[in-house]
Amino acid sequence: MKNLYKAVISFLPSLALVLAFLYQQGAEAANAEGDKMKQGHGSVKQSLLAECQGASALPSPHCGRTPSQAIDKQGKTYTVFSQHGHIYLATSTDLGKSYSAPLAVNLRPELIYDDGENRPKIVLGDNKQVYVSWTHKTLGRYSGDVRFARSTDGGNSFSAPITINKDKAVISHRFDSMALDGRGRLYLFWIDKRDKQAAELTKQTYLGASIYYAYSDDQGASFQSDFKWVDNSCECCRIAIAADYQGEVAILWRHVYPGSIRDHAIAYISAEQTSITGLPPIAASDDWKIEGCPHHGPDLSFDGNNRAHMAWFTQGETHKGLMYGQYDFATQETVLMTSIDSRPAASRPQVQVIGKQVFLLWKRFNGESMDLMLRRSDDLAQSWQAEELIASTIHGSDHPDFLRNGDQLFATWHTQADGLLWFRVK
Repeated sequence: MKNLYKAVISFLPSLALVLAFLYQQGAEAANAEGDKMKQGHGSVKQSLLAECQGASALPSPHCGRTPSQAIDKQGKTYTVFSQHGHIYLATSTDLGKSYSAPLAVNLRPELIYDDGENRPKIVLGDNKQVYVSWTHKTLGRYSGDVRFARSTDGGNSFSAPITINKDKAVISHRFDSMALDGRGRLYLFWIDKRDKQAAELTKQTYLGASIYYAYSDDQGASFQSDFKWVDNSCECCRIAIAADYQGEVAILWRHVYPGSIRDHAIAYISAEQTSITGLPPIAASDDWKIEGCPHHGPDLSFDGNNRAHMAWFTQGETHKGLMYGQYDFATQETVLMTSIDSRPAASRPQVQVIGKQVFLLWKRFNGESMDLMLRRSDDLAQSWQAEELIASTIHGSDHPDFLRNGDQLFATWHTQADGLLWFRVK
């Protein structure tokens, strides 16, 4: 009897993990219809491809969830995705027509956030470095930790995953974003609830969450961590991050301004500015007052003059729907603001700049199917061509994304019926 008692006690932690996983899966299933009505806030729930059926289906970018991609200077594609509690890496040398056998980045399975807003990330270095980050689901409600692993041999092997955030409270450390600057410094930003938790313990008001970051100066071998970037960010909108043509890193995020105005803020991070005190610069004044997070992050790309091209969603008093604009850091002004799509069913805008061409990508529910849409400008957004329909699906779909290969540009889209799709747009 004593041995049986010990066995039961030793089994409890594993049981708790299993129950947490089942609870999460049940919650996702219960919210599936709500996600569909919200034009795809979640990711593809279960692939319909024959090769992906059954619990024993082999890992694949077509069968897994929320793939993220990058192409190196030799034209090799690296794709990370979530499946069966693992982050996998698969490569392609023929622009997505075929993929290598996937390699598990994390050897031990874990609970992973893999919805459209909170997906695994991949960044490539100049000398066979492959950096991968994701968010691990911890057992609290909406809680998590930022995880990281690296490869120094082109993705043939990975280091053991580490947790980036030093704070280990069972709260939200989620929605990680990652980028390299021109000097090889690797940045990881995430949304963090520690300051909100501290305020609540002393019965003080704290709007939204915080943004924290870590950086590595030794190619991801170690990190300096838990620096606060700003207070009062929105709680669950992904952070857009990009390097300009001088290699300086900027981030664009939804901020909670006084009066619960949830407009976007933008700023560089550098040796001179490692945090923001007070109100951050406003990237776009939409005057959207909302008591909650819209779960709809922005996107960011730079042109050769280091002007920031932005795409975002709003339901403000000034603007509604999907918007585009350019932020000039020299004048701190946003110019050429344009409505991408004001229809209620339009969502998930992405932006990419190549030379003088600007490309916008988004998806829109037409009442029967989800459409993948594209617009382009050949004169840095002075004028725009008519929108183009690229693809449609009547089944579930992930957020669309751009994938750049030198001067080539692809729109990528992961759908329940077709897996991971590529469309050449330039």
